[in-house]
Amino acid sequence: MRPDLNLSGVTLAKNQIRRIDNAIGAQIHCLHGNLWLTQDGDPRDIILQPGDEHRFERDAVTYVSALSDASFLLLRGPVALDRALPGGWMKALQARLANRWSAS
Repeated sequence: MRPDLNLSGVTLAKNQIRRIDNAIGAQIHCLHGNLWLTQDGDPRDIILQPGDEHRFERDAVTYVSALSDASFLLLRGPVALDRALPGGWMKALQARLANRWSAS
């Protein structure tokens, strides 16, 4: 794995909120559930569903709220995730996570 690539997976229960500082340039990829993103000073509210992604364009405090039990990947680094990892990885990861949640 590239040393300048930092991936972190996060799982949130419904209504749980995660604060992300220094998000500019980072990408968030929704793996499971539904997420609501909001950034200080940005009038938009962004809703992500499984398979959706968003690149943060502002250097502002970001809040990620789970509208349902959810999980996401947060990529920080100079490389876009779709260039850093082999094709088809998102669908495979989503299928694996869906199997894990349906078994519980």
